[in-house]
Amino acid sequence: MKEVKSYKSIQTLLLFVLYLGFVILFYGCFDLHSETKPDEKFQQSVYLLDRYYFWSPVEIQDPNSIPNNVWRKFEPHRLGLNPQENQFLYIKFSDQFVRQLNSPVLSIGIALEQFKLFQGEELVFESKLQDHIFPYIIPLKQNPSGSLIFQFRSRYKGFIGMDREVFFKDHSQALVDLFLDNFSETFFAPILLILSIIFFGFYFLRKREIIFFNFSILLFSAFLIEVLNGFVGFSLSQFSYLIVPLTYLNFAFFPFALLLFLIGIFPPFFRNLFKILASLHLIVFFISLVSNFEDGISYLNSENDYQWMIAVEGIVAIFSSIYVLIKGNKNLRTITLGLLFIVVGGLHDILVDLEFLDYGVRLIHYSFILMLILFGFYVFKHYLELLHSISRMNAELRTKNKELQRLIQIDKDLALAHALQKSLLSSKYNEDDRIRIIGFSQNLESVGGDYFDHTKDSMGNWAILMADVSGHGISSAMVAAMSKMAFVGASAYLQFPSRVFHSMNRHLVGKTKNLFITASYVFIDTESYTATFSNAGHPGFFLIRNSESNIIHLNVKGKPLGLFSHLPYAEETVTLEPDDKILLYTDGIFDLLNEAGDSFGEEKLKSLLWDNRYQKFQDLAKVIQDSLFKFSAGWKYQMDDLSFLLLEIK
Repeated sequence: MKEVKSYKSIQTLLLFVLYLGFVILFYGCFDLHSETKPDEKFQQSVYLLDRYYFWSPVEIQDPNSIPNNVWRKFEPHRLGLNPQENQFLYIKFSDQFVRQLNSPVLSIGIALEQFKLFQGEELVFESKLQDHIFPYIIPLKQNPSGSLIFQFRSRYKGFIGMDREVFFKDHSQALVDLFLDNFSETFFAPILLILSIIFFGFYFLRKREIIFFNFSILLFSAFLIEVLNGFVGFSLSQFSYLIVPLTYLNFAFFPFALLLFLIGIFPPFFRNLFKILASLHLIVFFISLVSNFEDGISYLNSENDYQWMIAVEGIVAIFSSIYVLIKGNKNLRTITLGLLFIVVGGLHDILVDLEFLDYGVRLIHYSFILMLILFGFYVFKHYLELLHSISRMNAELRTKNKELQRLIQIDKDLALAHALQKSLLSSKYNEDDRIRIIGFSQNLESVGGDYFDHTKDSMGNWAILMADVSGHGISSAMVAAMSKMAFVGASAYLQFPSRVFHSMNRHLVGKTKNLFITASYVFIDTESYTATFSNAGHPGFFLIRNSESNIIHLNVKGKPLGLFSHLPYAEETVTLEPDDKILLYTDGIFDLLNEAGDSFGEEKLKSLLWDNRYQKFQDLAKVIQDSLFKFSAGWKYQMDDLSFLLLEIK
């Protein structure tokens, strides 16, 4: 068993990435425009100009031909209108400001619709992209033509018109501003990607730590949100057919990934609540996609349809966080604080988009970064605690290694003991022209205390011993080996069972350490066809004779071996007949249990023997063994060592 290594190099890399991310974040929070932003006289927001609009049921090729008296002035706070079916919207404003710029452009921070832009009578730009949310920088003529006119035609149900971030700028300055506006997002994105990969690696190092996997997914989704921002989206506009779907799908996926992360952290009640929300989120999202399919999916309309679901998730998350904070769960304080940041910021911006709140500063990016910092702190702290636990694990592993070595040695000793005990036992099958013997033994552990022996004397008579040492395991096996030696030492008295037990008891008393041996001994005289037997605290044995009306139980009283010295042992003799069968057994058979907890018992054994008395000898032995095996469901409910010897008089 190997020790777990503390991943010092990974920890150092993670710290470096986090510190670098914090530096870039705080640097990006400064007003980077302070040194490069031109004076107001060199740029102008269209939002501050007088703007006019006109609805037309048909497309007008030359918007300058629209009479002045039909143009209607926008209210100061308005930029667009609700769309009208099969109508074109025209928005007009002055282009006189372009004369102040060397290379004038119209910088549009976000444009939601397909549109055309006319400067005077000339069409200077046409956007054919749908659901496009990335910036445009549109070159203009330096000499003013009097007006700029937008022509809008959109599938978008929620809004048609311009955005607030539409400026006249110099071309180079527009590029610089676009870059600086997204500086922190653009350069923070690689940090998120690296962290996502690192925590994904942590998951494979610690597969049971699902928090690493969920946080990795959350970071990767955050990376896509950050990297596919204004500057990168503008740079990749030629791949908008890929970037736009990816962006919208990720916008919908990020709340789902956030719920997955929270599921692995919050208490059980909220965990189940978040699981329900996550399932509803997927259902609502796919329904919104299907319901907004017309000549391709309209992602903007889909987003508009499931924003209410995100708002519900945000409200539930807020109340969940407040509850956890009130309950004083210190472990979740960092997570709930980060959750409150993202939910409040996101909810604020959604309500702005839904026009429940007036337009103002957007909070989502700042909330987003703060949430990731707090979440990262929580997960990183979790990782550090994991590293600190590794030293304890190593110490425990060293202890376990020593214990394992000890157990391995014990297993080796048990295997050796099993082999030695097997060598001490008589074979499980034996026969001559007068008698046939089959034995069976099933230990509760590797070694056991049951022991049987059968041997012939010089006259061809058989001595048969069945012994059972109290208890089971190694100690019982050792005493069983001692009883074997004691039985060998009594070989001079084989034809006298009482003297065999007397000799064995004399050798065992005081040497068995509070263990004792019960035994049955039978001496079969093959000339006179008699069996002389004695008993030492054992259950006796059964004689199966086909001419009798029942099983014969043979037994004489006697004390167990190894407890008391100078004990007398009685013996009796019974006449045998051809085809008689004798079963010697240990009480482990009676103690065998089934699944219901019922014991096999003496009566069940007698009934089994009587019902199968006409079976062939070997078949009867197999019936007994199979019945015991099935009764205990494959020795599953065995409580003690069990053995039996089956003899047949030929």
